[in-house]
Parts: sequence; structure tokens; C-alpha cells
Amino acid sequence: MSILVNWLESLHEEIKISTECIRVRNRKSMCSFCLERCEQQAFEIKDNLFIIDKTKCSMCGECIIACPLSAIEGIACNRIFDNRSLVYDPSYTPAVKELLIYKKRGMTSIQVTRQTMNIAWETIICDTNEQLRLLDESPILVVEKVMDEVLSRRALFGSFRKEGKQLAKSMAPAAWKVEKDDWKLSKYYPDYQLFSVKMHKDKCTLCQACFSLCPEEVFHLKESNLHIVNQKCVNCASCTDVCPENAIEIELDIKSKCERVELLHKKDCIDCGHTFYSYNPETEKCHICVNRDPEWLSPN
Repeated sequence: MSILVNWLESLHEEIKISTECIRVRNRKSMCSFCLERCEQQAFEIKDNLFIIDKTKCSMCGECIIACPLSAIEGIACNRIFDNRSLVYDPSYTPAVKELLIYKKRGMTSIQVTRQTMNIAWETIICDTNEQLRLLDESPILVVEKVMDEVLSRRALFGSFRKEGKQLAKSMAPAAWKVEKDDWKLSKYYPDYQLFSVKMHKDKCTLCQACFSLCPEEVFHLKESNLHIVNQKCVNCASCTDVCPENAIEIELDIKSKCERVELLHKKDCIDCGHTFYSYNPETEKCHICVNRDPEWLSPN
């Protein structure tokens, strides 16, 4: 019995924001996936950083799943699994991202018992199956649960004493325990990209702010080429938030992974002498000197 009690107590693990949170690394980040998902309004923003109000937090785990960088630690404790089925519960609605991850962890169906599935769940399952089709995966099925015979009170407690360990193991799906990167969608579909990152050349000055602040290292400079690794993008929007020219756009684009390569021109600035990159071979000044007030002292 103590084994079962210890396991049940473990479900109350506190939810914590780790240093992987994009707002810790990028103070210009406007990421708010966790805040928007939290129905308890337990998230507060102080100095552009998230703080969890523990008096409001119900430890449901919705924020954990919503974070694109898997930067929130804890347990999604209101999910119940029966073998390879997620048991339907109208008290919450899963996200498409969540079901895509469960699918790769072995879930094959949604289990319904003696009730009609609501429209929110139906919509999410439909949207998820459409994305699974693009990912060349089989769809998630909806199955009806055959009710087992109800145990008597004596038999129930007897099963706790004799099979407590096995019961706890069967009740606790591996998907509940969140470890590093467990809710990072790109981890589960390495042969596909879920998003496309587009650079608008007419706006981009190649200041490289997005290169250094992208937590997934989507951008790489190799010799005179800019490589954009779309498969790594998790749509944290760090690049779009930091870009001073609004030159970056992220859009949902599910397909086989494709690395985009842009030819750049390596130049020496005629004003400051520093090396810079440009899309335009005719550009002669780096972005700093182009934007520098002529009354300021020259960097030379």
C-alpha cells in the first residue's frame, strides 16, 4: 500500500521554470505560451521574466506541455492512460503538440467510456491526424472502453496489498514524467520540419542578433553561406522578437526536413574596417555604420 501512496504523492511535484526559458536568455522575448495556456492565471511577469504564483497553480501541467523549449519542469498530472490509449477526460483539452508527442511515445488511440466526446476534443484529434498524415504517421483512433467488472471493497484493498507495485506501474504512464527536452516537438520527428524560418532579404541587415540568441541553433554561418536548419525550429519566436528590422517570419510548414542555404557576400566596411556579411555584393558599409548618426565619432 505504501508503494501506491508514495507514487500518488509524487504526482504533487512542484512546477518550476528552468534556466532554459527563453525569457532568461533573451530579454526581448515576448514568448507567452505558458501564460496563455494557464487557466488558473498563475503566471506573473516581473522584469520580463515569468514567476509562478504557487497559491494559484493547480499543478495541472498545461504550461509544461505548452512550452516550446520544454523549459518548465514537473508532471502533467491529469492525464490518464490505459495501456496505449489516452483516456478521454472533458475537464481539459489536449493540444495538437501534446498528441503528436504521445503518438511517438506509443499512444495509438483515445479511449471513451459511456459519454460523447465534446467538439473541442474532436477538433484537436482531427487537426492532429491531419498533421500526422503530413508526417507519414498512422492516425490516432477513437475507441470505446469496455467497462470492467467493479471490484468489491475487500477485493480492491486486497489487490492493493498484493499487487500495489504492479498497479502503480500500470497507472503511471511514462509520458507523465517530464525530463529534459521531453516536450520539445522537434525531438520526436527528426526527419521532418514543422516550421519554416523565412528571412526577408530586403529588410535583413545580417546583424546576427538572431544567430546568437536562437536557443536551438537554427542559424549557422559557414564560409559565405547562411544555413537555416528548419528542422530544429520549435517556434519559440526568439528570432522574431529580437530582430530590429522585423525581417524574420516563422510559419507552420510540415514536410521532410529541408536546410535552406543563402549565399552571402563577405565584405570589409569602408568606414570602420570591420568584416561583415551582406546579401548585396554592392553594399560597402556594415549595418552599424549605415545606421550611425553622422555626428557621432567615427569608429576609426
